Parts: sequence; structure tokens; C-alpha cells
Amino acid sequence: MVFALCLDIKSCTYANRYAGVSVKETLEILHRENPTVRYLPRDIYNARAAIKRDPSRVEATAMEQLPTFYKKPPMTFEEKLRAELRTEVANAQAEIEKTKEAWRKEVEDLKEQLRHKDKMIQKFEMFIDICNERVMVQRERLEKEGEPSGTATG
Repeated sequence: MVFALCLDIKSCTYANRYAGVSVKETLEILHRENPTVRYLPRDIYNARAAIKRDPSRVEATAMEQLPTFYKKPPMTFEEKLRAELRTEVANAQAEIEKTKEAWRKEVEDLKEQLRHKDKMIQKFEMFIDICNERVMVQRERLEKEGEPSGTATG
């Protein structure tokens, strides 16, 4: 009986997984069919993982008893290749998006550095203007006192 229930949970889990039935609904179906045995959601997840790892663990007779809408035809080589290529394309697009985001961030950092350096240059230019103005005022004051500016006295 335990072996039969084990096959039952695997076949039911297998069928419901491909039919889009949730774990909760799968548990309800199993409890209705086998009221004395209680499975946990973790049992369903484990069974689905075991089936995904090795689909041959589901008996063919159990699959034959399932309604046709539960059955999924095996993938051809071309379909497997297309699925694999779709996965690779999706991974490449995700990597491109990450690279673009990193590039945007780096460009924004460089722009911020440039703005900061422009502010520093403006402050330095203001400082030079102030110094030049002081020099000019000093020259004018010296010229008024009678000494020509730019001549060395000795």
C-alpha cells in the first residue's frame, strides 16, 4: 500500500505539475483519494523535484491512466535546442542590462566628478581674480605715492 501511495503521489504530482495545479490543490486531490494518509506540502515539493531530476521514476502505467490533458509530449531535439537557446538569450539580455546599468552608474559618477571639478575651477578663478584685483589696487596705491610700478628700486 505504501509503495502504491508513493507511486500515486508521484503520478498525481507529475500530472498536476504539468497541468498547472498548485501544491495545495494537489494535496486536496490526494487526501480525497487517500483519506487515511496525510501528506505535507513539502512531500509534494520533494516529489516534484524527484520527478524533475529523473522523469523515469514515474511508472508508465500511471501515466497511461491519466487524462490526456495531463500528458505532455516529450520534447524533440529541435524544441530542446530552442528552449536552451531561449534560456541563453534571456541570460545574455540580463547580463546586457546589468552591464548597461553599471555603465550608466559609472557615467553618472564621472559627470558628478566633472561638476565637482568645475566648481573647484570656478573657485580658483575667483581667487585669481581677487588676487589680481589686490595687485592692481596695490599698484595704484604705489603710483599715487610717487613710485612707478614695475620698476625695481635698489
